[in-house]
Amino acid sequence: MIIGGIAFVVGMNRLIDALIHSKKDRIVPNLIGSNIADSLDVLSSMNLYLKKGAEEFNSDVPAGIIISQSPPAGSIIKEGKAVNVVVSVGGEVIFVPDLTNQTVRSAQLILRKNGLDLGEQDEKYSTVIEKGKIISQNPNPRTPIQKNGLVNIVVSLGTPPEGVLLMPDFIGKNITEAENWALQNGVQIKNVNRTKDTAITENTVVKQIPESDEVIEKNKTAEFWIATKE
Repeated sequence: MIIGGIAFVVGMNRLIDALIHSKKDRIVPNLIGSNIADSLDVLSSMNLYLKKGAEEFNSDVPAGIIISQSPPAGSIIKEGKAVNVVVSVGGEVIFVPDLTNQTVRSAQLILRKNGLDLGEQDEKYSTVIEKGKIISQNPNPRTPIQKNGLVNIVVSLGTPPEGVLLMPDFIGKNITEAENWALQNGVQIKNVNRTKDTAITENTVVKQIPESDEVIEKNKTAEFWIATKE
């Protein structure tokens, strides 16, 4: 019984060894720079398999492209073996922080902490944001961008000098406020457009052109959109 069992095991080992050695040798192709689908087709035609391992951020390589492999190209392996690959997921994505009402120095620190950098700086007068603080930014807050990307800002110059008229922010206010301001400052209202919105008090301004803090010349026109129930 024992001798028979030994003979069986020896026979199976010889069979497995024969099967292994009967498989053809294959030269591993270069998969770096190819996408997963194309690499699968190439390996399948050679009776090899693809095994997707880690994924890595790489701002220089588009998502889905292979950036390394093991065994390396040119290696000899048997049919039925797998080639392990690491795939790029593109550059690391960062959600832009809100910089409005921050000083330029604070904005720089916040951006660096989030893996971003300060881009172009513009300036304009503002009746809303105090001098030296950020009025707006591009990209907008919570917008996804690549790591190390640039965020451009507009910084307040403070209240404008006499003779420079800025458009106030009438969003959320009654249209009569806008009409009174326009009359006092020689600004013509081109249109008052009506937008149905039952969730907002009737005659409330929901949109305006020019936007707030834009320079507006006398005898120029402004346009408003107000909420209505019907």
